[in-house]
Formats: sequence, structure tokens, C-alpha cells
Amino acid sequence: MDQSTPMIIDSMSTPRVYSNASRFQGTPEFTPSIYATPQVHSSDMLVNGFPSIMNSSITNLGTRLLNTDGMYFGNDIIQRYAEVYENTRPQEDIGNAPETYEQMCEEYSKSFREEGGGIFNFKPRECRLWEAERNTWKLLKLLSQYRFTPIKSLDGTRNPFQTDGQLLCELLAIDKDFAEAWIVRKWLWKIAPDFITVETNPEYRSFTKNSILLDLKKRDSEEYKYLDPDGTHRTQKPLHPYDQEHEKELVRSIFEYLRRGQFDDAIDISDKNGHYWRSAILSGIILYDEKVDGLHISKIGCKFQAVNMDRVTSNENGNVTTIGNVNRQIWRGTCYHCANQEKLDVYDRAIYGVLSGNYESIIPICRTWEDYVWAYYNSLIECQQEEYFSKHARHMGVNDDDDLPINIKVLTPKEIFELVESKRVDSRDFDLEKFHIIQKLIILNDSKEMVKQLKVEIIDKRLRREDEIAYVHFLRLATHLILYLRDLMLSTPDKESDDIIKLYTELLIECHQNKLIALYASKLPREISIEIYASFLKGVTSSCTERRKLFTLAEQYGLNVVAITRKTFELIFKEIESPDRYGPVSDIRIITLQEPVNAVEEIQIRALEWLTFSKEQHREALKSANALCRIFLASGRMNVAGKIIMEMKYTKSPLSAIRYVKPDDDEDEIDTVFIEHQNYCTMIEYYNKYEAWWKTWKSKPEKPSSKELNEWTKNIKDITNSLDIRFHKFLDSYVIDFLRDTKTMVTEEDEIRIRELERVMDIYIPNAVLRHHKVLYETRDILPANLEESFNLANLVVEENADLTIHFRRSKKLPLLIMSLRDSYLEILKKNPKDITNVLHVD
Repeated sequence: MDQSTPMIIDSMSTPRVYSNASRFQGTPEFTPSIYATPQVHSSDMLVNGFPSIMNSSITNLGTRLLNTDGMYFGNDIIQRYAEVYENTRPQEDIGNAPETYEQMCEEYSKSFREEGGGIFNFKPRECRLWEAERNTWKLLKLLSQYRFTPIKSLDGTRNPFQTDGQLLCELLAIDKDFAEAWIVRKWLWKIAPDFITVETNPEYRSFTKNSILLDLKKRDSEEYKYLDPDGTHRTQKPLHPYDQEHEKELVRSIFEYLRRGQFDDAIDISDKNGHYWRSAILSGIILYDEKVDGLHISKIGCKFQAVNMDRVTSNENGNVTTIGNVNRQIWRGTCYHCANQEKLDVYDRAIYGVLSGNYESIIPICRTWEDYVWAYYNSLIECQQEEYFSKHARHMGVNDDDDLPINIKVLTPKEIFELVESKRVDSRDFDLEKFHIIQKLIILNDSKEMVKQLKVEIIDKRLRREDEIAYVHFLRLATHLILYLRDLMLSTPDKESDDIIKLYTELLIECHQNKLIALYASKLPREISIEIYASFLKGVTSSCTERRKLFTLAEQYGLNVVAITRKTFELIFKEIESPDRYGPVSDIRIITLQEPVNAVEEIQIRALEWLTFSKEQHREALKSANALCRIFLASGRMNVAGKIIMEMKYTKSPLSAIRYVKPDDDEDEIDTVFIEHQNYCTMIEYYNKYEAWWKTWKSKPEKPSSKELNEWTKNIKDITNSLDIRFHKFLDSYVIDFLRDTKTMVTEEDEIRIRELERVMDIYIPNAVLRHHKVLYETRDILPANLEESFNLANLVVEENADLTIHFRRSKKLPLLIMSLRDSYLEILKKNPKDITNVLHVD
């Protein structure tokens, strides 16, 4: 085999097994590779039998980010999150929603990164938030896929002579905790930031070598023969400053590659810089045994140069059959002891710590929360895997006496996070600290505590008051995390979860995301969903068509639309001022029907529209319309009540949909709802006709011609007669105390209704009588019978079956009535002084 031709190792997207041992043995089975070099944004991961990760498309809603008035909350972000949540079904693909969220976060972080000018390692705060959220969704995706996907059980019989690679796959299949730790480390590899690698210098320690060769004394002296790997430590001779700097950068780059799980790149950079001995050390990580066909193409691209060729064996056809480190215990023990050598460079010790699982030598160069967690988890995995190897029969070739003692304390995940938190690496970045709390609890599979912590950060600590950007970001993340966990049927504390979702729904209301509110409100308990959606509808002042769309959306998402629209009306109704605030009935000034309603009153009238969308609420709408009319009339705002009545009669008005529906259970009883509505109709008809009469009366020609006067006289006669009919119809509708005749009112609502109706009668019955007296009295010359009729109004007021005097007394209008009757009496005496009996005539 040509030694210059690189060998590419075939691998699977599961544990990788490769090594730097000197002895290899063939095996008929194929062992998947354990340390595959992760691609920067690759989503393939997991061991045999683990589910593959499916890509999901995102509808193009645009990626423009908005930052208005300090609120970091773009409309497209809201819509895309809602769309992903609504359109993904965890039951069908567990990783679909988190992966789509992850892709979205990557888009937004990239956008903010570009806004930051593209400076390496400089990231605006928004970019860091999006990256942290992206990492969170990635972690949740990977762990959820493992936790909620059934794993095929192993066969009852097992091969007693399994290789390390086969044992590792077996361990991953049977030990859930180990498999999750493996996923966590893989996640930490993937999310590590980019770094600048060392510049390649293919000639090994060239500056030191040249300085020795150019100096005749040094060239021939044994003292300066120290270019071997251990030379500088053995002779205490320093390298050339340029070589020292280059080796420091090289060792740092190798560590950074190992930190990202890119073992192939670490080997490759060692080879390219002439450090083949480092390549040999790093290759010891390959587990024995992996069968390789020379025709396969590896995903990791591990190249074996001439110096590495003794690490593989070939069959007669020249194909590689085995690869791996058969002396792993010795190699690992050596790495462990090298990691404890204080004379070595700190990065050299860290590299040996990674290979042996000795976290104590890695901790000194850890800078971030992720670095610390990775260091501890790497140690946990290496120790547990080695422990499993030692418990099972393995290949020949290693004596127990060859083992080097390794003393590493195995930490549990909980202990790991306690140690990391004790180092307070997030003390200066509160944003990342919150994300790390979430990530920790996802790893520990403690959804209840995670939701509680989210509630503490968002609600209890009043995050919004401190930082609008962080508040919005974490609230959105927390809401969708909770919804995803609920879809997975995971236990989450109901109260805390509902508080967060409610808060997010309220935020959507503030941002006018009307089409999305029903979706999130539907995830709340019935009473809360009714309350929050009704409070949203209360502020909607758009057209009736748009309101109906919101009503339909609520129906589609399963909300109780009847209760919601009822609550919406109640919320608006409660804001109407009590009639008592307008003073006693004697001080009430009745606003004419021609007076326009103001904007607030228009909103209060349109509240009835919410009760028109469902036929089953039409009777309720009629009852609510009565309540509105009653409260407006009781405060003298007859123009508003008139507007309601007219809108209900106008066919093109939304309120015209309100129809009288007689209740099935009240066939033999008086329907007070309908009667009250009719009363208001007759009242408005009378006052409307009175205003028309007054307008006609004031339009009398000043210098009339005979034709004009005759036309005016005819009009005034017609309208006076019409008004008289409506007056008696109006009074007849109120002379029956239908409230007390139907049933005994015991509820507080009924008592309030009775008081308001009495106030309405106290205001409008005396006023109508006095107005009608004026009409009759003023038209006495045109219609002579009206004079006597104006006086006989007294009989109408004191009729036994009506007794309207109580309204005159309560309104303090009795003196006005007496004065009006006095005028009629005097005018009758004036015209017929001898026939006084006609004055007292009773029909």
C-alpha cells in the first residue's frame, strides 16, 4: 500500500472507536466509530437504534427584526413561533418543533451577528440571546428524541469476547444515564464557538533546528541534541522563541479541537505541523475494534499517514480489517499521569486530561459554563465506559500488572452542576445564567423545577421592570418550552405554567397580535382563558367583520365563545358610570335624541355586537340591550338609548341580528325581557315624535301666506294627533308593574334592575306628561279639544290602576304639573266661565 495515500475510516453517526495501539486483531463484526468529528451545525448524532433527526421547513414569513420603543419583539418572530407550535405534532416527530425553533434562532443570531459588523468573537447582546436559545432547543431536541423513542432490547445471548467498540454500543443501549451523558457531551461539542487555529508550519521546530545548524559549536555538541519530544524537558533547553510561540498555539489548537470533539482535526493539525508523536497519542482514543473497507468513505476523514500505517492490519486483498487501541488501559493510564505532570504546559496537561478523563487538569483553562460542564461530563463518560470495559471479558493481550493506577472521582450529574455553580462563571452575564439554569434542568430531566425556575425569573423577580429585552425573550422561550413539555405529556406544575402562558398571551395582546391570541389562550384553564380572551376582545374596536373573525378563531381553538362574549360585554358594561353619579332624578337633564353619542358611548353600544355572533345568545343580547338602555336612560342619556333602539331596527346594522326569542319554559308567564324592550321602543318613538313636533311648531311662518299657513296647520294637526297616540301608548306600557306581577325578585341583579327601572319611570313619565301638556295647551287654538284634554291629564295621572303621582313626587315635578294644569283651568274658564262642570269632566 502506498504510504502517501491517506486511509479514510468509515463511520456511523454514533460512538466512534479509534486508537493508536501497536497490536490489532481481526474480528468479523463491524464496530461503529465513537468519536466522529461533528460538523458545525450537523444534527446527526446518537447511537444504533436512536431515532434520526428530521428536518422541517419554515414558512417564509420574513426575518426582519423589529426593535421599537425598546421592545425586542418582532412581529415575524411571534408569528413564526406560533406557526411552528401549531403545525408540529410531537406525537409524529418528537424533534420537529425544537429543531425548527433551533433553525429560527440560528437565522436571527446570524442577522444580529452581521449587524455587529462581523468582528470575530464580538457578539451583540441580542445575538448571544439567540445563540443561547438555539443551544437550548438543540439540547431539548436531542434528549427528547432519546427519552421518548423506544430502544430495541438486546438479544438475551451475548458474545463473551466483545471488543471495546461493541461493549460501548452495548453500554449505550442498556444504560440510560450513560447514553444521556453521551448526548450531553455531544451537544457541548456542537455548540462550542468557532476559534482561530494555529498557522501551519510543516517543518518540525524549524527555527530551533536552524539556529543549531548555523552554529558550529552547537551542531556538533551532544548538549544541543534535544529536538525529540521530551528533549526540552530532559535538557531544560528552551526552544527558539518562534518555535515556543508556535507550539503553544499548536497545543491550544489541539485542545480546542478536542473541546469540540474534532479528534480527526486535532490529529490532522498535528501531522501537518510535523508533530507525529502527538498524532500517535491522540489516535489512542480509537477503541478496538472497527472493521474498515478501504472503499468506504469516512464521515470524519481520519487520515493515516506513513507513520501511522503500522496501526492497521490488512488481509490478502489489501483491505483494512481492524483498527483500534488494544492496549487502551495502558494508554489511558499514561495519559492520566501525564496530565498530572506540573512541568508540562497547561494545555498539554488539559489534552491528556481529555484523553484520560481527568477533569482536574482541564478545569484551569475552562472559561465558560459550557467548558466546565463538558470537562466534568467528559470525565464521567470516560470513567463509566472504562469501568464497564473492566467488568466484561475482553480480548487477549493485556495483563493486570500493566495497568497504571488512575484515581478519578466519578461525579453524578447533580454533583457536576453543583460544582459548576460554585465557580460562579455566570456572575457577570445574567442572561446566560438564566439559560444555563434551563439547560441544567433539561439535562437533569426535572421539568417541574424548570417551570418553577422560569416563573421565579420572569414573574417573581419582576424581570420585565429590569430589562425589557430579556423579559420578552425569556417569556417567549418559557411559554414554548412549557407547551412542548405538555405535548410530550410531561408533568409540569399547573399554576406556574398557566401564569407564564397567561403572561405571554397578555404580551401578545399588547403587541396587537390578534390572530394568535386565541391559540395561546386555548392552552389555559377554562376560567382563565375566558377572562383573558374577554379582556382582549374588550379592547378591540375594529369593524364587526373583524370582530367576527376573532370570534371564529376562538371557536376553532375550542374556547368557550358564549362565556367569553358574555364576559366581554360585562367588562365593558361595568365601566359605564352608575346613574346615581348623575344626582337625584330631579336634577337629571334629558339629552335629546338628536345629540350625537361620543366615542366612549359608541364603544359601549358596540359591546352588544359580541352577543350577536351566536344565535343561542340572541335572547341574552336583547336582555343586555335592555340593561344598556336602562342605565343610559337612568342617567338622562336618552340619545344613547335611542341609538341602541335605532341600530336594532336598522337592517344593515350588526345589532339588527338581535331577535326576540321566547323562552320555552315561560309559555304561560309574561316575558319581562320582551316587554321591557317594547317599553323602550315606545318611549323612544314618543320622544322622537315630540322632537319632530317641536321642530314643526317652531317652523311656523312669520309672515305666512294663506297657502303656507294652511300647509303648516295641516302638518301640526297631523303630527299632534300622531304624538297623542304615541303618548298614550307610552304611558300604557308603564302603568303595569310587570316586574312584581310575574314573580318575586330575590336576586341582587333583579333588585338593581327594579331600582333602575323606577328611576327611569321617575325621570321620563313626569317629563312626558309635562311635555304632552305643553303640546295640547299650545295647540288649543288649532285643535280646540286639546285644551280640555290638557286639563284632563290630571285624571290620567291619578287613575287608580296607574297612580303616576308617585313618579311626580319622587321627581319633585308635581308643582310643575299643578302649575300646568292651572294654566289649562284658567284658559277654560276664560273661554267658558259659566260652564264650570266641563272642567271637571272625567272620561
